[in-house]
Amino acid sequence: MNAMMWLVAALGFGFFAYLLYTRQFKWLLSVTRNVALGVIGILIFNFLFSGMGLAVGINAITALVVGLLGAPGFLLLYAAQMLL
Repeated sequence: MNAMMWLVAALGFGFFAYLLYTRQFKWLLSVTRNVALGVIGILIFNFLFSGMGLAVGINAITALVVGLLGAPGFLLLYAAQMLL
């Protein structure tokens, strides 16, 4: 039974690795990269402009907006914050 679990785990890992290196999951890597860079950008902008009252909170929604839209999403968050 233990050998069967190792076999299933190895096959699952192999399938996941295959999907990561094919076209099907390149969008996931791109979104993940955009989320990481966007959160870092939000932290930097919040540090620089918090004295002016221009700060965007970091949560799942803002990370998803920046991850899916990229730089336009980043600018959209700060434009919305300026209007509110």
